[in-house]
Amino acid sequence: MIKEMYVVGDDSRLVVKSLMNELKATECEVHVIYPEPEYLNFICNVPVHLVLCLSEGMDFDVIRKLSKIQKDGNLNIYTVGSMQMSIDEQELYDKLPSIRFPTYSLDISLLLDLMEKNDVERKRILVVDDEPIMLRNIKTWLGKDFDVSLVNSGQTALQFLDMHPTDLVLLDYKMPVMDGPLVLKKIRDTENLAYLPVMFLTAQNDRESIMNVMHLKPEGYILKSRTPEEIRQAVIDFFKNRIVFMQ
Repeated sequence: MIKEMYVVGDDSRLVVKSLMNELKATECEVHVIYPEPEYLNFICNVPVHLVLCLSEGMDFDVIRKLSKIQKDGNLNIYTVGSMQMSIDEQELYDKLPSIRFPTYSLDISLLLDLMEKNDVERKRILVVDDEPIMLRNIKTWLGKDFDVSLVNSGQTALQFLDMHPTDLVLLDYKMPVMDGPLVLKKIRDTENLAYLPVMFLTAQNDRESIMNVMHLKPEGYILKSRTPEEIRQAVIDFFKNRIVFMQ
């Protein structure tokens, strides 16, 4: 369970106050910060979780300062709600690594679960591929930085995910019996896995194959023709720059 978090928001707004009360009712220690840039100086320079309550009229400099704090430290940001932004502001916001809840009607238990997953220092990756040589290679390339588990079929992958916490799935596209797109569809259709990040790691690079899976919202598409270092860096960049939209 997360023990400490910051909430940046104007608690004179009913929806913000209600959210803060829900968070305070958990086992977490909640620090409330008024949404002005100067108050953000109180954020500790250690890995922390921060819930940003967006609202009309909020000074966009709050987001600018959080972006700088995040670059300088280890700040996990979760935004709730929405606000009007200029084109330049929207561009900066779109680059802000965060998990985003578009409305204040959110599941607090889901939010806390995501925070716990972000607290895992060494991320857990499941690689799904029917080629034994490829599985061994990926284990070698990623094993230094991540906890890597290997399975050789889609069905085994679903069984594994049902029993083991996982932060990212690297999924081959073309496999016998159950191909990658079908595996991803089953993941998206499973309530407790629906938001699990999945990236294709595949030799399929034709436009039709790529477009066929876009509606399932994979987190990325990495070609096996990339060098081992490029594949490793793509995974590192995913965790560093992760932006997730929660519906």
